[in-house]
Amino acid sequence: MTQTERLIQAQRFASEILNGRMTDRVIADRLQDMGRRGESAEEMLGITKAFYGLCNRLPTVHPMVMDVCGTGGAAVRSFNVSTISAFVLAAAGVPVAKHGNRSSQGQCGSADLLEAMGADISPGPERSAQMLDSISFTFLFAPAYHPAMRHVAKARRLVSDRTIFNVIGPLMNPVLGPRRQLMGVCSPELLETVPPVLRSLGVDRAMVVHGLPGMDEVSLCGSTLVAELKGEDVERYEICPEEQGLKRCHEDKVRELTPQASVRVCIDLLRGKTNERRDMVLFNCACALYVFGSVSSIAAGLSLAERVIDGGNALSKMQHYILASNGREAI
Repeated sequence: MTQTERLIQAQRFASEILNGRMTDRVIADRLQDMGRRGESAEEMLGITKAFYGLCNRLPTVHPMVMDVCGTGGAAVRSFNVSTISAFVLAAAGVPVAKHGNRSSQGQCGSADLLEAMGADISPGPERSAQMLDSISFTFLFAPAYHPAMRHVAKARRLVSDRTIFNVIGPLMNPVLGPRRQLMGVCSPELLETVPPVLRSLGVDRAMVVHGLPGMDEVSLCGSTLVAELKGEDVERYEICPEEQGLKRCHEDKVRELTPQASVRVCIDLLRGKTNERRDMVLFNCACALYVFGSVSSIAAGLSLAERVIDGGNALSKMQHYILASNGREAI
């Protein structure tokens, strides 16, 4: 089958789902089949475009925004690295539209953490847009912006493994306009297929990462495989903690926690507590700052992220977001 034929077939599959012409069982079987043989870039693009076209989009005054997120479904489930990193990035002057959801298989997704902190995770598009424009941070709760995903909700529950929808979720940030992205993927094979899809969706610069020994984050426990998208080009390389003066750690030191424990970790980290979790957040922030163009190297990003945390700016950003999401602070 040619690339064009795969794209057309994927678009037809998505159209039949959205028009209610497929049973949940048939959808689930098709999703399992895709997962077994590995989803192609054309399948991802065809399905993404169909569902993205029905997304509730969010305007912004920012000429460029950043998203940091992962596919989930990784062999090693780490704590909420991308969510905590998002506060650091926003405090460093990067407009962040954090797209996320509750955890479907683990203990604590981005929405679970923010809700446990006391934030209103779905304050409506108007307030969400106001927060992005005024405090350079907003959280976009996926179900509120992607109503079409209800068509596959039951079918996804019939599939025990991850599906293509775990992958395309992070591709569909609701913000209108250009964005850059640090996207973690749960398998190294996705480093081949995801970058061309991001390019086709208008993302001009991104880092797609898979951290060893099996994380959808930049890893502190081993090397991280990187596919860096720069315009039309994709550069592939590895990075490791030692290159940035960071010590490797065992995966148990950075594993996922309950929402309540995750809140404590987040607050302690943003107050300046030094440990392996902080180092992993710093490493991810450094890569995101580099991709966004705030710094010219990962090393410079690491230094900037450290200054932002140690100066208390990231903690302040988190506190402002929680208040603003609940309408208790003027924005």
